[in-house]
Amino acid sequence: MTLPLSDESSHESTTRIGIIGAGASGLAQLQQLLEIWEERKEVTGRSKLEVVVYETKDDVGGVWLTDDQPKPNIRTHLPSTSSHTKGDETDDSVKDTYSYPPAGENPSPMYQGLRTNLPHDLMAFRGFPFPDNSPLFPKQEQVEQYLQSFADHYSLRQYIRFSTRVERVYHTQKKGLDSDTSKRWTIGSHDLLNTEEKTEEFDYVVVSNGHYSDGWIPTFKGLSTFPGGVIHSRFFHRASDYHGKTVLVVGSFASGGDISRILGSENLATSLDDDARQDGDGSSKFIKVYVSTSGYTQYSALEGPWAKHITHLPLISHISPPSSDRPKGIIHFEEDEGTGEKAELESVDVIIFATGYNFMFPFFRPEDAPWNTTQLSEGIIRLGERDKGDEWEEGGIKGQGVEGLDELLLFLKGDRTISFPTLSYQNVPFPLAQVQARFTAYLWAGLLTGLPDHPKSPPNPSNPYSSTAESESKPNAGAVNGDEAIKRDEEDKGQVDPPQPAKKPRKVLQRIKQLVFGAPYEWTYSEFLMDFMTRSDEAHGVKTKEYWKKVEQFRRDRREDTGLRKRTLGY
Repeated sequence: MTLPLSDESSHESTTRIGIIGAGASGLAQLQQLLEIWEERKEVTGRSKLEVVVYETKDDVGGVWLTDDQPKPNIRTHLPSTSSHTKGDETDDSVKDTYSYPPAGENPSPMYQGLRTNLPHDLMAFRGFPFPDNSPLFPKQEQVEQYLQSFADHYSLRQYIRFSTRVERVYHTQKKGLDSDTSKRWTIGSHDLLNTEEKTEEFDYVVVSNGHYSDGWIPTFKGLSTFPGGVIHSRFFHRASDYHGKTVLVVGSFASGGDISRILGSENLATSLDDDARQDGDGSSKFIKVYVSTSGYTQYSALEGPWAKHITHLPLISHISPPSSDRPKGIIHFEEDEGTGEKAELESVDVIIFATGYNFMFPFFRPEDAPWNTTQLSEGIIRLGERDKGDEWEEGGIKGQGVEGLDELLLFLKGDRTISFPTLSYQNVPFPLAQVQARFTAYLWAGLLTGLPDHPKSPPNPSNPYSSTAESESKPNAGAVNGDEAIKRDEEDKGQVDPPQPAKKPRKVLQRIKQLVFGAPYEWTYSEFLMDFMTRSDEAHGVKTKEYWKKVEQFRRDRREDTGLRKRTLGY
């Protein structure tokens, strides 16, 4: 449903904004737009706001919205697009692997036993805390309820079209020299309940579709021949699904470490007595758990009672196909740097890849403007990649990184009429989304008239791929704002997590590059944006709330207390 903020007929124009997704970022953007247009008379006096939020699910919450049901998934292999050779010829045995849901399914990556990595006071939006009785590290359903309460508190649902999928976004085509078309963007959508399709035009677009849906699985020889289960961690539901199985988890960052711990914990009860070792049908409940990683992180399940049930191994080298004497094939691992040994496993039933996600924009097509001239990401969804899934996505843009953003890592390079909030990695997402949403609302409302065409964000010295890392934290001579943010960054350089090797950055950093923020850079970046808005408020005689001037000290303190979760939950 699209509702204007006012029915006054004195408005000179209408500003139409389309928001894709009603998760945390989409809700934050909607709330900030409504607030700016309602409270700032200089804005409402010259323009009426019309906003549409498109949401594929039947409620708000994004990845936090789940029905806690099993997650059907499909596994597909296609010839590899990477270069793999065998002697002087291409090695056809190397295939790319895809794990995705059947057509019409859109399961959340949440799973039973999940708790937030962040305390709720750090995680919360400014001005809208979690309920007082919330556990310090909330469960999935409590975050879901929080986001739904946020939507209700600010009366946001009336602007959201639920069960509506965006399938195309492109520059509006002029119909002729005398055309009165003034809206820059066209959005094509599909109502999933009545199959109605619409095409609408907007001045601005917010792309907040999330980036936890298209799992990335590394390519190596023999994976396509593995006879057991192969899934991405998006489809992990609960530990009991793996009773009596041998499971190999690949990856030990947030999801990999947590899933391996949950699987290992399932064995704690089964270690007590023989009755506990069996399901109702007499089969074993014990789960053999292996974890394959390039190194340990703060999330690795190395301590605690579950640790004795988890065996850590190097990365997978290749897989030998099944044979009569080894029906489950053989998984070969790279050389252990400590022992020099190369381990093998021949009893694995399921491989769970907790190896991160691609950025996916299925509604952007390389043949449409501006995507035909601006490379947002390096790949496309291949023909056959969604076989028996949502095949309409094939041909859309995807990739392991996002390259086509501006200096603020928020808008399309050269075009501030479309925004991409919270694409960055290793940050506190809700408050960052809120800062970016407010900045975007200020800009589109015409309140940031002094914003340079090419502002340079503060340097991120902890990230070697930062566009300003080479400046060694020296203030930017061309920057007119953000001095305080840059000064604070000089005082505390911080680091991305996990710490990066001196010679070769870890794979996640190589893939996502400058989008890896780390702490405390996220605060430096946030205060850089806040400074522009504070100066705008001063110019318009508006008093700025303290939490919009700078990041609250309690957030910094919480973020620095990296041992709080372990002291609270034991892991």
